[in-house]
Order: sequence, then C-alpha cells, then structure tokens
Amino acid sequence: MHPISLKDARALAVHSQGLNSSLSFTGKEGALQALEQIGYAQIDTLSVVNRAHHHVLWSRVKGYQPHHLHELVVEKNAFEYWAHAAAYLPMRDYRFTIPRQEEVKASDGMWHHRNPGLIRYALDRIRAEGPLMSRDFAKGDGRLYFGNNKEGWSASAISHSLFQLFMEGELMVVGRKGFQKIYDLTERALPPGVDLRHPSREEYIRHLIERDIRAHGVLKATEIGYLIKNSSADISRLLTQMAEAGELLPLAVEGQSAPYYAFPSALEALETLSRERRIRILSPFDNLIIQRKRLEELFGFPYTLECYVPKEKRKVGYFSLPLLRGTDFVGQADLKAERKTKVLWIKNLVWEDGKAEQEHLWKGLAQSLKAFAAFNHCERIDSEIPLPGF
Repeated sequence: MHPISLKDARALAVHSQGLNSSLSFTGKEGALQALEQIGYAQIDTLSVVNRAHHHVLWSRVKGYQPHHLHELVVEKNAFEYWAHAAAYLPMRDYRFTIPRQEEVKASDGMWHHRNPGLIRYALDRIRAEGPLMSRDFAKGDGRLYFGNNKEGWSASAISHSLFQLFMEGELMVVGRKGFQKIYDLTERALPPGVDLRHPSREEYIRHLIERDIRAHGVLKATEIGYLIKNSSADISRLLTQMAEAGELLPLAVEGQSAPYYAFPSALEALETLSRERRIRILSPFDNLIIQRKRLEELFGFPYTLECYVPKEKRKVGYFSLPLLRGTDFVGQADLKAERKTKVLWIKNLVWEDGKAEQEHLWKGLAQSLKAFAAFNHCERIDSEIPLPGF
C-alpha cells in the first residue's frame, strides 16, 4: 500500500467533492458538471435555509441559481430518484437505477403495501391526461374505490401509490409546483437515446466503486455503496481485482488501520491543489459529510444535525451548519433565513477547540455569511448572540 498523510487524504477528499477552487464549476453547465462529479444532490424537506439540493450545488458552483437545477430536469439532463436518499442525479447514470427499480417491483411495496387498484388508476389517468400531481386526484371520485371491502380514497393512499410507481421506474418526476411533485410516464420523460440496458451485477458494482471514489477521492471498502443491500462482498472482491489490475491504488492513510482506495491519478492531483482559505458554509446533507462515521475518522469532526435532538440536549442549535476552511472543519453555525423580513439570523456559533480567538476566522466567516445571506434572498444579517462586528 502507498503511504499518504492524513492531511493529503483530506485534501483529496475535499478536492474530489469540488469544494476547493481546483475544480471550477460555473452556472447551469457547472451545476450539471458538479452533479456528475459528486454523483447526486440530496433532496430534503427542511427549509430553515435554502433546501439541501440547492445548498449543495451553490457550495460548489459559481453563480448557481435554483432555477438551474429545474432547467436541468426540464432539459432531461438530470432526474430525481433514490441515491443516499431522495436526490437529483445526472441523467447519464439512469441505467444504474434500474437494479433498484426492479428490487422495489419485486417487493410488496416501498414503505407501504402496494394498492393494485390505485396503481392501475393512477397510471391510466397519467397516460391519458399527461403529467399530474397527487392533488389532481380528486377525493370522492367513485373510480377510486376498489375491491369487496370498498377500500376508500385518501390523499396519502394516492401519494403512496404514485411514489411506488416512481420507485418502480414506471413514473418520473418531471417538475414541481412548490414542493409538489409532477409525475409523468417514464417512457415520455426520458430523453431520446438514454441507455436502458440492464447492468450486470459486475457493471453495477463497478459503477458504485467508480462513482464513489470519483466523488470522494479516497474511500474504504465499507464506505462504498454503503447503503446498498448485500453488496459488501462483491465490492471487496472487485476492489481487490481493480487494485491488482492497476485501476485503483490502495493507500495506507496516516492513523487509519483499514486500507483506502483512490485512482492512481489522485497523487498527481495533490501536486496541483490550491490552498483554500475561505470558509464554506455547508449543508447538513452535503455529500462530504453525509457519512458521519467517515467524517469523524478522516476529518476528526463529530457532527450531529440537532433538529432531531431534544431541545434541552442540543449543543449548537436546531439547524447547525458545518464550517469548512480548506481541509479543516473549524466550527458550526446555527443559522435561519427569515424570508418575510429578509434577515439571516445567527442563532449560535460554536468554534472547534482552540479556534475561537483566531481573528482571520471571524473575517472569513463574515465574508461567507454575506454570500450565504444573498443566496437565501436575505438583505441583512443579525445575531442572537454577541459577535465581533455585530
């Protein structure tokens, strides 16, 4: 195994995530490039600040605007499906969602039992009428009652059926109104020429390995495809084969016991990486930090999104955002964008040990907060705690 310092391993991880200036993404085209680089951008319903999928891309793409992602979907360059969770993915990777679609089809239902009657009805209406949302299915329509038990209509039942069809690959999300999904038949939503070949098991596992190492720079076997059921043995086997063939480079990372893997070109990239000084305010669902165990082992940064923690047990705040400077996590800021008054509130700020007195960090954070406020359509920054300059 090739030895590598912890500092260099972190630098490769941050670089591969597009979180330094060595990878330059700009505008809508850059948003697609960033999506292809990191693999996906997670969708989340929380809107304390701009939603996670926009925040993740804004952190990487110069001049990013939320309408860029919408346009990528309309232009059929990106689509919604399941990655780590619900996410936007690049269309080039569509064929690698087919194994998950077939897995869902073979099950009794995604989180809820399948309702064959509602599923047939939803498909028939969308086929006849075009794209529809769940609220387009009117309560009281007699056709929504099926079977001897007169199973009745409910908003949740039709939503579950639409989601089931989405996960099975029968429907795709072609847009949104507010946060409401608009569904259409997959055969109409896919772009011409998209690759629909079912990947073999070998192709699928290779895709997971290459996608994840491209996105994260250095990874252990357990960190690749870590939510894919029954994949660990196949991933370990193919990693060994790819390393023996020279396609991957096994790394002994300083202070880590298990081997990491990288592309052989990674070491060359280290020589050209720029030293990043600005502070980046990351989403709690950012791809760099979504694997919390990896985050603590590689970056020494234990992080908990405390909106899921009882208020009396929170150490930072409801929606604490990690602060990344270069390859170091220097603190967390609990922020809230108040849309009506156009104020970005600093509800709390916690620096990592020994960093609170570093004046350059305060200056760097102030600059980043101004950009973050503008991204959230806020015209003013205010603080609930005493801070230098406020």
